[in-house]
Amino acid sequence: MFVSFSGGGRRPDSILIPILYMVFGIPLILYPGMTGRLFCLALSIGAFVYAFAQLLRYFRAKRRGWTYTSDKLLGILFLVIGLFCLFGWRIILSFLPVMLGILLLIDALARLPMTIDAFQLGLPGRVPVLVSTLLPLILGIIMLMDPFGVTSMLIRFFGIGLIADGACALVAALYARRDSHSDDLWNGSRYR
Repeated sequence: MFVSFSGGGRRPDSILIPILYMVFGIPLILYPGMTGRLFCLALSIGAFVYAFAQLLRYFRAKRRGWTYTSDKLLGILFLVIGLFCLFGWRIILSFLPVMLGILLLIDALARLPMTIDAFQLGLPGRVPVLVSTLLPLILGIIMLMDPFGVTSMLIRFFGIGLIADGACALVAALYARRDSHSDDLWNGSRYR
């Protein structure tokens, strides 16, 4: 389907992921407060489901005469984590800028080899690839400089970053697709 920048392998996810970034970015911009609370609610639901599964496993094993204390401890631990996420969402949201800043820096560093490849190969989509590397890097640094003063603004910035990153990655993937199709037509490999 689509040729990646390094290795020449086929990557069907090269358009899906940028579109998902843009779709997930829109609610972050429009509803930053609600999005943060929903994030914490989703964390608590996930923790409760895991706690329930572990405690259910523990009680079933106990009924059979076996003892799995690790299941009991994990169940209780994730029950406490779920309660903390449900009722301590303000505390979690105060640390969210630090976590998201680190994630954006990791994303930028992960894209660095692709950016270098795009420039070394002289690909036409190298500028959007560069922007999709620099934007998360810059936003991540800003978030780490003042993590506690930017919670609501951070969520909006993260949404903007996701949309911009997704748009640039989509443009780069479309350039790569166009170039791979023109190479196929030029070499006659499309008709083999």
